[in-house]
Amino acid sequence: MRKATDQNQQHLARQNPEAGFGVTLIAITIAIIMGISVSIYMQQVSTQGLQFQDSYTASQAKWSALSGIEYGLYKSELGEADFAGPYTFYNSTIAIDTSLSNESGGPLADFYYRVISTGSYGDSERIMRIIAKMSMKTVWGDVSIIEGTGTVSIQAGVTLDDSLYIGQNVTVSGGTIGSTTHTHLYVPPGKSVSPATGTNYTSGQHPRGWLFSPDFNTDPYDSLLGIAYAIGSDNHTPPNNLFSGNERIRNTTLNLNSYYDSTIYIKGKLTLQGVTVTGGDATRPAVIVATTDIIAESRSGTETTFGDNIVLIADDDINIYDATTFGLDHSALTPPNRPETFNMMYGFDLIEFDNNVEVWSSTFSNDDIRLDGSTYGIIYAPDKFTLKQSGSYLEGAIFAHKIIGNNGENRIDRGQLNLNHYFNQDFFKTYDFGVSDNSLYEL
Repeated sequence: MRKATDQNQQHLARQNPEAGFGVTLIAITIAIIMGISVSIYMQQVSTQGLQFQDSYTASQAKWSALSGIEYGLYKSELGEADFAGPYTFYNSTIAIDTSLSNESGGPLADFYYRVISTGSYGDSERIMRIIAKMSMKTVWGDVSIIEGTGTVSIQAGVTLDDSLYIGQNVTVSGGTIGSTTHTHLYVPPGKSVSPATGTNYTSGQHPRGWLFSPDFNTDPYDSLLGIAYAIGSDNHTPPNNLFSGNERIRNTTLNLNSYYDSTIYIKGKLTLQGVTVTGGDATRPAVIVATTDIIAESRSGTETTFGDNIVLIADDDINIYDATTFGLDHSALTPPNRPETFNMMYGFDLIEFDNNVEVWSSTFSNDDIRLDGSTYGIIYAPDKFTLKQSGSYLEGAIFAHKIIGNNGENRIDRGQLNLNHYFNQDFFKTYDFGVSDNSLYEL
């Protein structure tokens, strides 16, 4: 039976010899059509891939340009003006530039400038710009600050005039508040003053909420101390200015302008006894730098006196004793009629003013400022400010973490604080940076 079937198939094949060729032609035709389809599809995929690649590179370039804008803003907020140049970003590059003119070449307003960031990735390039403003502003707030470490008590024995921010709950149990000027006691959110008002004072939350003493950059003063520490031997015959070892200067005039840069460096302690210290001006003060203490006191009935525009820098203590005067007395002139002078003290540890001392200075100590006499200017004490006696007098401003009174910490209970906030602010400024609204634009 199987043999008959095979014979039949052979017979049919002899009758229709093109049947096998037809099947082959159809297969070839299908293969060609499929090949063309695959080719068209692959071409579409390739085109879409190129489109996707172009879109990706353009997007990457755009985000790189925006990153350049962000980096420029960051540097500007730090007060750095020289941030232009090329930078690498991920797998792309950024070029930042600044200009004082607009896109048409016209000048921008004073303090305004244009920041241009060009982001490049592959063959794509995107350019973004903003209009920024950078000017100078004082680092000090508009109100004195005592941060406090617990409830701060204002008690009998103190005279307090003008406004004060206290970062804790405040109790008022005595003292003369607002004797000559209405006084406002500011507190942060969640804190209160009890009683809230008095005869000459009011209280309430500060509009900006929490306030803190400003950061003070000590790098310029630390760098001068570094020079003093590096002194190898004496070389202090004017105009040379290097003193190696402890120095005691008595009953003479020390003209700091006789030395290089109106500055002397002491590797050790400096004691001034009955000395008149002069030099410097409002644009370039004279400077004394010591790696340990600076002491000013009288000798044989002659007091030590300092003129205006003098800076003391000590890596330990500054002690002003007897009836020393630091800076000229301008109390006969009412603010703002007093001259703008650059009088300053910077001590790493203790700064102490004796009871008959009069100091016109912005005073900065990392440890403790102890006031017994009178001072006019800034008291900047990131650790503590101590009012030593009932006669302690401050006219100017306080920026302190803790305040120490007669009854201990967080007690304002002696002395007179006239917080009129009058002091020379020109030498204590920082960059004020901002961006014009809606100024981000792609060129």
